[in-house]
Amino acid sequence: MPRWRTLGAASLALIAAGCAPLPPHHPPRAHTRAAAAGCQVGTAWSTAYARTRILGQLAPGQLRVLHYHLSVHPGRGEPCGSLVLTKNLALQRGPGPLHIVEVRNFYTHGRLVADHRGFIGREITTSGIYQARVTLPIPQQAPPGRYDVVSLLYARWGHGSPALIARASTTFRIAP
Repeated sequence: MPRWRTLGAASLALIAAGCAPLPPHHPPRAHTRAAAAGCQVGTAWSTAYARTRILGQLAPGQLRVLHYHLSVHPGRGEPCGSLVLTKNLALQRGPGPLHIVEVRNFYTHGRLVADHRGFIGREITTSGIYQARVTLPIPQQAPPGRYDVVSLLYARWGHGSPALIARASTTFRIAP
């Protein structure tokens, strides 16, 4: 069963006045929000979803994702800069306790370089169209090239098993 907690916002989620170095492969477990708080400059650690329209409600225990899309603006960044990841989600759901978790992975050259897990069920409380923006700081040591962002949404009702309900991806480039 997936763990429903933040694993830390690794190399693409840190920026300091002089930028943060890129770890060799995967962020160490001790590298958490508390450890990085001193490096936080204009970084949104959690995703705040804003509902823009209400959609019809389904029966209890039902869920239907109508649309899930990611985009990065601008599509090209430089070390020590930042990009904005925009997430658009449209869903219909029934009443009751629904646990929704986002697992966001960052890849370059086929290698996982950062990940983030966040519980978003408190913000997605009813059927509707939601939008969220997250700042993605670029570490000073980030290698140039193409980066892929893959976001997976998992949901479970009550004590049931989590199920993948949506997948979206986008790309951006880091200039040398």
